[in-house]
Amino acid sequence: MSRTRTAVALTLLTLVVTLASCATGGKLKRNAEVLTQDAIKARNSGALRCAPRELALAEANLDFGKAEIDWGNASRAADHLKVAEANMKKALELSRNCGPAKVTINEKKPVAPVVVAAPVILIEKTDRDGDGVPDIDDKCPDVPGPKENFGCPVVKDSDGDGIPDDIDRCPLDPEDFDGFQDEDGCPDPDNDGDGIVDKIDACPNTPGPISNRGCPVMDRDGDGIPDDQDKCPDQPGPKENGGCPDTDRDGDGIVDRLDKCPDEPGPPPDGCPKKYTLVEVKKDRIVIKQQVHFASAKSQVLADSFPLLDQVVQVLRDYPKMRISVEGHTDAIGGELANMKLSTARAESVRNYLTGKGIQADRLEAVGFGPTKPIASNKTDKGRGQNRRTEFRIISTE
Repeated sequence: MSRTRTAVALTLLTLVVTLASCATGGKLKRNAEVLTQDAIKARNSGALRCAPRELALAEANLDFGKAEIDWGNASRAADHLKVAEANMKKALELSRNCGPAKVTINEKKPVAPVVVAAPVILIEKTDRDGDGVPDIDDKCPDVPGPKENFGCPVVKDSDGDGIPDDIDRCPLDPEDFDGFQDEDGCPDPDNDGDGIVDKIDACPNTPGPISNRGCPVMDRDGDGIPDDQDKCPDQPGPKENGGCPDTDRDGDGIVDRLDKCPDEPGPPPDGCPKKYTLVEVKKDRIVIKQQVHFASAKSQVLADSFPLLDQVVQVLRDYPKMRISVEGHTDAIGGELANMKLSTARAESVRNYLTGKGIQADRLEAVGFGPTKPIASNKTDKGRGQNRRTEFRIISTE
């Protein structure tokens, strides 16, 4: 029961509010119609000339009020209509005696009435920078400039190169725009600073001597000899050899251009082989013309081999940079392990003899190969005798 009463009460309240709104809206519309008629009267009586401000405010607020009525905003509509009504009254009062005058000179010849044109309302144009160009037409409204330049300041460019003087490092000399530092405003007659003007410089942006037409001298192999004078531009070599690397055909450590015997190894200074009676220096070894003799089954060097080894010492003295490997070999008689030990011991004995004669130990190596590298058959006495040998292999001559 209570809920029913509440619903009825709400319905009645809504109905009352609706009726009140309708009544208010109707009144506002009638007021707007009255003001519309007043606006027509004011215009006809010359309000545009005598009360333009008041007429404009009245008509503007009247339009706003009508719009608010249509949107259902009664309160805001009433506010606008109130402002419109106040200004409309002022407009009517001020234009009461402002209507166009009619003068009749002769009843027979009526004269056309003199109509005073409505005043033109001018909108004041601003000019913030005071250059005489209105802001609306001024492309630089905050910086003064002549009308011919659309109100913008004329930038001075004394040399006419398109770069303003205030940022032109050479304001009196035009930029040459040759692709080198064109933004600084200065001409660059010698971009690379090599003393050759760009007009005749074949490489204007890379320094080079005049002898090479201003281009840098190339040296691909870095040997200090220009490529145009280097016979081997991609291989470093001394100037004495035309820029090509030195060769040493006989491997004696003396380059061929200084070697008087380029195909025969020999010691400095001429590179020609020394005349030895018991040994001969080859490219890869010191060949001995007789065997090194040892005590039977022992590593002791026998005295009859001393003259031979003394000539090996002389070779090492004649070639002060030569390094050799003393290599011992045996025949196949006996066990391989025992022969390996014996050959190593004999090679070390020979090395000890050479160091005892003043040859530096770091120039000598000693290796034993036992029976693993025979040069003849081990089935005959002759072959086995050849296999029992000592060799001097050249490791390097530099």
